[in-house]
Amino acid sequence: MIPRRLSKWIGLVAVIAIYSTATTSWANSARSREKCGLIQSIDREHRALTLLPSKSDKALTFVWNKQTRFIHNSKFDSADSVKEGMRLRVYYHSPFFGKPFATKVVWENGK
Repeated sequence: MIPRRLSKWIGLVAVIAIYSTATTSWANSARSREKCGLIQSIDREHRALTLLPSKSDKALTFVWNKQTRFIHNSKFDSADSVKEGMRLRVYYHSPFFGKPFATKVVWENGK
């Protein structure tokens, strides 16, 4: 039989072990949303692009930063390759305040 004092210590160690192994995966944010459309305008100075979605008439403005990935024909590219009038797909997150944040911009042309 385990003495009462020892069983309390074992319980305390078990609780500490459970909380110390908790990962950040419990706090993952929701998956990103996506929009397809034509680029209406690009502001490289403020890192913003305005997209005219194909299924609505309201243009959306997205901002990007260094972590935003630009993917052209399944290969990484730079934001400088994006031109007005191109059709692309933007994966983004919407914060409570401010403009939607683009996490990934994908476009294809040619084979």
